Parts: sequence; C-alpha cells; structure tokens
Amino acid sequence: MGGMRDDVSPIETSSSGVQANMPDAAKAEHMLKVRQREAQLFSEAGLAVLKQRALSVIGPAMDTRSRLAKRVLTAESRRKAVIWLRHAADALSTTVASEVACRPGCSACCRQGILVSEAEADVIGKAIHRTPIKSPPSAIMVSVGLGQKPEEMDLSRFDGVPCTFLMGDRCSIWSERPVMCRLQASFDRDALLCEIVPDEQIQVPYVDASPEKALYLAKVGVGMLLADIRDWFPPNH
Repeated sequence: MGGMRDDVSPIETSSSGVQANMPDAAKAEHMLKVRQREAQLFSEAGLAVLKQRALSVIGPAMDTRSRLAKRVLTAESRRKAVIWLRHAADALSTTVASEVACRPGCSACCRQGILVSEAEADVIGKAIHRTPIKSPPSAIMVSVGLGQKPEEMDLSRFDGVPCTFLMGDRCSIWSERPVMCRLQASFDRDALLCEIVPDEQIQVPYVDASPEKALYLAKVGVGMLLADIRDWFPPNH
C-alpha cells in the first residue's frame, strides 16, 4: 500500500442504525427534524457547501496525513503501528475540529459498533491493566485475498448499546480509546443525525477517514482477529 492519495474525498456518507424503543410521537417529531436536515445537507447545494468546508480544513493537512501514513507503513511492529495510527487519527481529528459536531459530552458514536483488532485490543488492555477476551466468538479473521472482510462483520447488535468504557457520556479511557473512535466525526453542526433511531436509516456526513482506516486494516488488521470493543472487553468481565 502506498502513501496518502491527493484526491481523497473529504466526506464519507454513512448511516446510523438501530437503538432502543422510542415512543411513536417522539420518534415522529425527531424524524421530521432529521429528514429536514438531510434534505438541507445532501441537496446539491448542501453537498457543495459541505465539501467546501471539509476541503478548507483537510486540504492544507494532506502533507501531514501523508507523512504520518508513511510512519504507520514503516512501523516495525503492530504495537508501534497502533501508536502511529493514533497519531494519524488525532492529527485528522484536530484538523477538522472547528468544522465538526463532536463536542465533550456527546456520546452518540459510543453507542455504535466499534471495530478493534486483536493487536490494538492488546495495546489497550496493557495500558488500562485489563486483559481482553481471548478469541471472542464473534471475532473474524482478516487475511489478504481470503477469509472474511471487515465490512462483512455485523456490528449492528451493538447499535444503541453503550461502550463498556462510556461513563456519564464520557470516555473513561480517552487517552487509550480505539483508533476507530478517534476517526469518527460528523461535518454537521450538532449530533442530530448521529442519534440512532429504531428501524430508520439516517445519512450522516462523516469525515472521510478511509485512508487511515485502510492503513489500520493493512498494518494491524490483516492476519489478526477483529471484533467489537465490547467483545474484547465485556462490561462484566
């Protein structure tokens, strides 16, 4: 895999999944606001504004992203690759901070599936003095050309389920949180579209972190088990 591409799109449109039951009236009111926001953001004009905002902060940072990508690719061990991936993710997070909805106390993303490799689970476990579960039943093995692919892994069972380390709407292992958590950010003005609603698919203008995610799989994913963070660290384990 080479370094960071210059033509990386600044926006990655994804959708939220399923959460606990919501009263019908509250759901209807909430979804009206959601659909209005989607119509605004994902219209031709809205997308143009989103991309302009995103490029204004991501464009100047491409050299830094490329430099950190090279450090990840040349890391001598998986552990060191995890550390450099954290640096890369944190650099991207800092770059987009002024344009995203993410703020302290917002925990919508902490109630979604979070993919963590076996190598990263070990790094986290050692730092927080907690041993991850060995070979979780729901884990998949990722290999080059063969085996399951990460996108085939169903993490929807954790939609609406708080992360093991979410305490009072804040991450209790912030300095050791997974790389995928660090890469999650929305180019919206608040968390309206990030909230998970029963049986509804909602578009979210996420920051496009696909280059960093590809590096993650290449350096600390291939040949290793992948599972949700709750699989590695169950709440009552």
